[in-house]
Amino acid sequence: MGTLLEVVLKLVSKVFVFAFIGYLIGKIRARFVKPLVAVVIDGSLYLLIPFFFFLSMWESSADLLVTEKVALIAAAVVIACGIMAYLFSILYGVEFRQICLPIMFMNAIYLPVPINTLFFGREGMTYSVIYSLIAGILHFTLGIYLVSRKEHFLEIIKMPMIYAALAGIVLNQARVGIPQVFLHVSLGLKVVALPAMVAVVGYQLNFIGRRHFKLVNVGVLLRVGGGFLVALILVRLLGFSGPGASVALVSSAMPSAVLTYIFAKKYKADADFAAGMILVGTLLSIVTIPLIISFLR
Repeated sequence: MGTLLEVVLKLVSKVFVFAFIGYLIGKIRARFVKPLVAVVIDGSLYLLIPFFFFLSMWESSADLLVTEKVALIAAAVVIACGIMAYLFSILYGVEFRQICLPIMFMNAIYLPVPINTLFFGREGMTYSVIYSLIAGILHFTLGIYLVSRKEHFLEIIKMPMIYAALAGIVLNQARVGIPQVFLHVSLGLKVVALPAMVAVVGYQLNFIGRRHFKLVNVGVLLRVGGGFLVALILVRLLGFSGPGASVALVSSAMPSAVLTYIFAKKYKADADFAAGMILVGTLLSIVTIPLIISFLR
């Protein structure tokens, strides 16, 4: 119990407090707030996070076998949750494309990267970035295909995180030394970018509806519980352990990505269902994440 309490306090003081700050910012009705937050979000998406990925991959000392296992689990969890979403659609008589995204795709960046970095250090950060890349690529390819019924390669091309991570991997494999100034920037990004990621989640909760809770509860169970169970089975089958395995388990149990709501709106799927899943799943994560981390210790 002491360990669980310690995990909860650490998460609240170093992670969820920033989500709450982001939520409070969303309550401010001043005209300048929304444009300012939009700049921060775009700056994070197209500058801070890609640069963070770039440096993470460049200074990574990740084991290739561990990287392959993390990537495999990330892909397997998305596919398995897609199968669960299909069964869910049959059971409840809803169209698969309407509900598939928030069940399949977890918040792979804004919550797990800060959390995995906090509890599993530099290795946790590296493997979390790898997990998020695989999930992100599938989201922008398979996810868009399923919900729009056609491939939008332009969306893939727009993903700066992929290019940034690949550039970092190339420099890492070429054994190019990291300039000292970049190391200082890396430390600064951990101080600024990680809390900013979590604050974005809290801010977005202000604009999410509260309908569809009858179906949402089952959807959240599949996304969080189903994702964790699939990852746990794979970890055991692969004989996987260490920070990489912990990252895979934590990341697989994350709530739905905010992007699932944006894509649902864009491609005329059930945006209310996606919004409800994000809201309920994110609030539930205050309980589930400490329990999972305590389980891993």
